[in-house]
Amino acid sequence: MIKKKLIGFMIGTITTLAGIVFFTMIFSPESITISLKSLFIQNKLGALISVGSLINIPLFFVFLKFNKINFAYGLISFLLLLVLIIAALKFA
Repeated sequence: MIKKKLIGFMIGTITTLAGIVFFTMIFSPESITISLKSLFIQNKLGALISVGSLINIPLFFVFLKFNKINFAYGLISFLLLLVLIIAALKFA
């Protein structure tokens, strides 16, 4: 049970990172590291993380459709951690 929640947590992490890289590659002419540093300086990194995590919404419903409740629980746990990270970036 804990293993399935951890797998859901890791799937959320991987898909969010893939979304961040995907949007950065599409909308930025610079490299990924320079873009992330620039967004951090401009206090816009939280917005990129939020957009990158939108990929997790359909994934959550897929988990529910196939009755993978523990995977969905792990995914929601990651998203709650992500909310705390974005809030810390917003106020830092």
